[in-house]
Amino acid sequence: MQTKTIVVHLENAALCPARLATAVDMASRHGAHLTGLFMSIEEFDGDVYGRSRGRGLRGARQDRLTQESGQAQADFEAACSAAGLASYRFTTEIGEDEHDLEVHARAADLLIVSDVQERTLEDRFVRGLPETLALSSGLPVLVLPQEFEGSFDPKTVLVAWKSSREAVRAVRDNLGLLQAADQVTILSVGNAEESGQLPADQILNFLTRHGVKAQVRHDYGDTAPGKVILATAEEIGADALIMGAHGHPSWRNLVLGNTTRHVLRHHRMPLLLSH
Repeated sequence: MQTKTIVVHLENAALCPARLATAVDMASRHGAHLTGLFMSIEEFDGDVYGRSRGRGLRGARQDRLTQESGQAQADFEAACSAAGLASYRFTTEIGEDEHDLEVHARAADLLIVSDVQERTLEDRFVRGLPETLALSSGLPVLVLPQEFEGSFDPKTVLVAWKSSREAVRAVRDNLGLLQAADQVTILSVGNAEESGQLPADQILNFLTRHGVKAQVRHDYGDTAPGKVILATAEEIGADALIMGAHGHPSWRNLVLGNTTRHVLRHHRMPLLLSH
């Protein structure tokens, strides 16, 4: 699939400039439209301070968010202009949950977010974005680790394979990226797959027919799959990890598979999730 529309999540955070630079670089290389979406979600109930003081605090909060949004827009437009992007747009959503971001994402090919450590309520929201969006947005999500800077143009890629709809979707969503890579490793973890399902060797044949240079690697040990996936990614020097996001969004909570949860919490290379 060609990448022609990218949405990047923007907020008032130290990780934002690096994420924006990565998104602008990707849009430039792919000739894609880039949407910069500033979002800030903070739990705030001014009424607990009394009606009069609550109004003042609510107004001060809105003024601060307006200022932060204005700065984010200036930074976004300056970066896009400097890179010579032909098509870009900035928009702001101040809301109560992540659904505004989902709506924007559904008209895109790729969504870029960052993984962060929880330090504030805002961080807690941002940290929940990757799994929320992977399970509910309907498009691939690129999760950049905290320490990532620079261009995302991976040449050594690890595919965490499981005979599942999510894994098939992840491979198909990133076929162009896999075709451009120099080395692709398909990792199958756990016991031999049951007959009637799609084994790793068959997905290798599929990729080979699409011009992807790939190899299969099996691990039949007892170590938890999430740990094996990350250890293998480190061993081969993977600069991208592709996997299906297993789980489902419920009304109030996300139900993630153990492997997806472990990888999300511990990955140190860019992660591409599909559901």
